[in-house]
Amino acid sequence: MSLYSESKAYLIAKLKEAGLKSKPYTTIKGLEKSQESHVGAVIFEQETISRNGSKTLYKDQEGAQKKRRKVFNRNLTFTVTIGDYTDDAVEAIFEKFLASLDRGIFVNGDHVPIEVEGADWVNKDDSILKAQVAVQVAITFQGGLYKDTGFGPLTRVEIAAIEKDNGKEPTHG
Repeated sequence: MSLYSESKAYLIAKLKEAGLKSKPYTTIKGLEKSQESHVGAVIFEQETISRNGSKTLYKDQEGAQKKRRKVFNRNLTFTVTIGDYTDDAVEAIFEKFLASLDRGIFVNGDHVPIEVEGADWVNKDDSILKAQVAVQVAITFQGGLYKDTGFGPLTRVEIAAIEKDNGKEPTHG
């Protein structure tokens, strides 16, 4: 699975768990055309990419030591929208949604932290939505692109001598 699809599926599932009864929209066009007052959406906003070079050592399933390098940071931001008839109805779903969010998810074995960026509340007059009131919250998944490598075999290593001391005073004979 990819970071994008896992992140989107995670948010959709959490929105349904929080009490959204209709199918969440995943496009702005679909959301704009919606005639529903009780509405939810998970819409991709942006991805920022930056170079990284951090390394982590780990053991694979066979116990071999590996090196994992984080080549790029990938931060994906989605806007989650919750709309309904009343402030209280929106806030109830919104609070359940926020409370259900984990600190992160695992994508292909890598931990991806989740950050909630902030929320905007809008009334019917200020929105394209048919909902009387809505809240939009930006949620960012802080993932990465990784490259795994093994350790090179130790070749061209020559051991000249090994002295064993055992903590005794050296004897000269």
